[in-house]
Amino acid sequence: MRTQVTTRPRRGLSLRESATLRPGTYSFAVGEDEPVVTVRADNAVIDCTGVTLSGTESSSEARRGVGIRVINSRKVRVVGLETVGFQVGVHVLHSEDVVVEDVSATRTRLKPTNADDPDDPGNWIDLFDKAGWRLYGTGIWYERCRGGVVRRCTASGAQNGITLDKTDEATVLSCDCSQNAGWGVHLDRARRCQVVNNLCADCARPGEEVQAAGIALNNGCHGNEVVSNEMPRCTHGIILTARYNEQSNGNLIASNDVSESTHSAIQCMYCDDTRVLANHVRQARHGLYLGHLRGAVVEGNHIYRCGGAGILIDHGAQVVARENSVEGCAVGIAQRGQTGHSRPPTDCRIEDNVLQSNSTGIRLEAGRRTHVSGNYDAGNHALLHVSEDCVGTEAT
Repeated sequence: MRTQVTTRPRRGLSLRESATLRPGTYSFAVGEDEPVVTVRADNAVIDCTGVTLSGTESSSEARRGVGIRVINSRKVRVVGLETVGFQVGVHVLHSEDVVVEDVSATRTRLKPTNADDPDDPGNWIDLFDKAGWRLYGTGIWYERCRGGVVRRCTASGAQNGITLDKTDEATVLSCDCSQNAGWGVHLDRARRCQVVNNLCADCARPGEEVQAAGIALNNGCHGNEVVSNEMPRCTHGIILTARYNEQSNGNLIASNDVSESTHSAIQCMYCDDTRVLANHVRQARHGLYLGHLRGAVVEGNHIYRCGGAGILIDHGAQVVARENSVEGCAVGIAQRGQTGHSRPPTDCRIEDNVLQSNSTGIRLEAGRRTHVSGNYDAGNHALLHVSEDCVGTEAT
């Protein structure tokens, strides 16, 4: 009978071919950004079944180091590992087609919150400044990679769950990224990635303007697909946004289930050609908040019991909202955007929506050449309100 050769994890371990790590729980005191295990390999499997790598810092904001780093590698598969208490659990850097599967990377570094004072500046997290957010903790982080899959992993109980950073054509599939105080899944400058069938529950922070979310995409994210994810009880369910000069264009948000968001269930801002399709939204401040979008299609969404608008179009141009069902909101579909230097919503279309039991079905506070037609009124207190600030409204 042949005995399997295993490798005992140790600080500074370097792997250049397939290996099986010896099962057990191992604790390490490592420095900032220092990995316990480093992998530089092609076509390798790193079997970590039964292995737990643990950091030694008891303070959540002082956690340091990396459990395992895969760098300059191709077609590596990391399977079965558990990491606890580092800044980053698994870091994949400058690599192609790396698979991280059945891994648990939890309790990474956590920026503390002050629930007693929601206005405390310490509650703020910076979605736009990489120099800031890269200091936050992350369970699994793909940085400057191409391809790859994160499958059936758990990345919870920390600041951020899974991050795709300047990474193209990667997939996050069937992971649990719940109970993070920042972002469950975070994409920054990622292209053509897929985020599918993940649970991102209770990703929240206190504060009125805080941008915590179940899933967040920002700063030059193009052609990504966010599909069939579940996000209950988050600050925002999904955020898709960008700086003014670095838009995130051509993204798809479809068939997600978002409930009990403190702020907007789905918020999309400063993006072109966004598609928001067939999502289910329940109980949020706003269902879909669409700010400064151009060429967006918002179709087939089901939105229920939002305190503000089911769908809010704020500035933007050529936004089409059609065949949505909005029930029990203060306003079914709203347009606004008369303030500031930006133009009000221009050439938007609100067509063939079912509006039921809302205080107002459609409320146009601002807009140029808005086309309203074919919407079904079922028990709204009023179907249509058009402000005198609107120009060229066509309602049939």
